[in-house]
Amino acid sequence: MWKRTEKNKASFLLSTDTLSWYGLDLIFDTARELNFDWIDLAMWKNFDARHTEYVMDLVKKYKMPVKVVQISDKVNIKEMNQAIDLWKELWAEVVTINAPSILNITSYRFLKSNLPAYKAHNKSMKFTIINPEDRNFLGVIPKYYFSSIVEIIKKYRMYLALDVANVEEEILDYQFMKKMSNFIPYLSVVYLSDVGKDGKKHLPLWDGVYKIPTLLKKFKQNEYYNFFSLKLALSKKDLADIEKVKVILKKCRTYYKENYEALKLG
Repeated sequence: MWKRTEKNKASFLLSTDTLSWYGLDLIFDTARELNFDWIDLAMWKNFDARHTEYVMDLVKKYKMPVKVVQISDKVNIKEMNQAIDLWKELWAEVVTINAPSILNITSYRFLKSNLPAYKAHNKSMKFTIINPEDRNFLGVIPKYYFSSIVEIIKKYRMYLALDVANVEEEILDYQFMKKMSNFIPYLSVVYLSDVGKDGKKHLPLWDGVYKIPTLLKKFKQNEYYNFFSLKLALSKKDLADIEKVKVILKKCRTYYKENYEALKLG
């Protein structure tokens, strides 16, 4: 059920936290209308996302499967078990975990202590950590656990969900892209968005200063065939106008198609 048929093709998902003020029915309908491939379900952002039967009904109604189940940075045993139940029922492929803040010792200890057991009992599930923002204006202590993408892979032995907006532009351009081939086997999801000159994150793909077309080209050159997920921080003013939201999302969908799907290498 709902298996990917093309092995050599990355898929473009809509992360539901992009539209976290909307009900899931409207989000699924919008994703289908604008030709997103699948859904990335941020279960803590949409309260109806925790009701498995309701989500299953939407998947069937809109023929829009959920491939990623995303859980919060305040994860506990109840939320983790709900995510795993959703993953099983929805035939998803990935569970992505937002990194806890450095002050949230409880969630960090829960993950550190229990992830090995969860992985052992759910061998086909890709447990994945989303890299948090690496900007630390105080320069004293990090703001989040799991702040190093190398540590996520090597120390914690987890898959990486790369949130592009959370990586410094210089690191993205001059370190990650040059070593991308080393990361590809450990990447399950790439969260796509842009960053403004003022540092504002999760902007539409054309609306900031990051070299998104270059990044997408590098991913294609390195044969990345997992998931891209569109994750935007839209203002309440924009979200109040569904037609404006659709224009933004449609433009992002077209941008991705032109700079990745339709890109001819060589």
